[in-house]
Amino acid sequence: MKFFSVAYNALIASWAGLLNRHEIAAEYWLRVAELQPRDAKAFASAAHHKAAGTSTLEAIALLRKSVDVNPKFVAAWFNLGFLLQKQDEHLQALDAFDKAILQDEKLDRGHYGRALSLIALNRHEEAKAALNRTIDLQPMSPYGYYQLAALHHRLGDEKACVKLVRQLSSFEPALAVQLQKETGVKAGAVDPMDYYRS
Repeated sequence: MKFFSVAYNALIASWAGLLNRHEIAAEYWLRVAELQPRDAKAFASAAHHKAAGTSTLEAIALLRKSVDVNPKFVAAWFNLGFLLQKQDEHLQALDAFDKAILQDEKLDRGHYGRALSLIALNRHEEAKAALNRTIDLQPMSPYGYYQLAALHHRLGDEKACVKLVRQLSSFEPALAVQLQKETGVKAGAVDPMDYYRS
């Protein structure tokens, strides 16, 4: 009977999620977690739906439960870092991203999230290293290039900024043009869509 209850609640939660009924989905995932208190994914799923609504603090608490149950749950650590970052809790976010990366060193999103918190904390050299790692792991990461170029610009290294804008331009020209406008650097980035707009 317990198995049926878990399966039933998980099914309702999944359907509610597909219909963007986040409060209902969260409620049913919490029922699954009540029936299976060692189910880290149930807590994380409930957290996802709480965050999709407006319950960020509840989502953070649920993700903390999830990683208490399973300290090796990469996605829960990453999502916890992301939500803490949204709350401007950058030191705690860094800890969560570090724990995600400890489980999966190739988690490019973890390095990227880590870099954003490091930038917010004015730890620029560490942020550069994290963004370079993001780009190493995901060579077509437009936001990795974007943030790294913007950081170099902020630190007064226009040469590095220009180089990154040019690299970004090769696969994401519209974003490169936007970055060129924001920084004022002359990198020669041109959006090919401008040809069709004129």
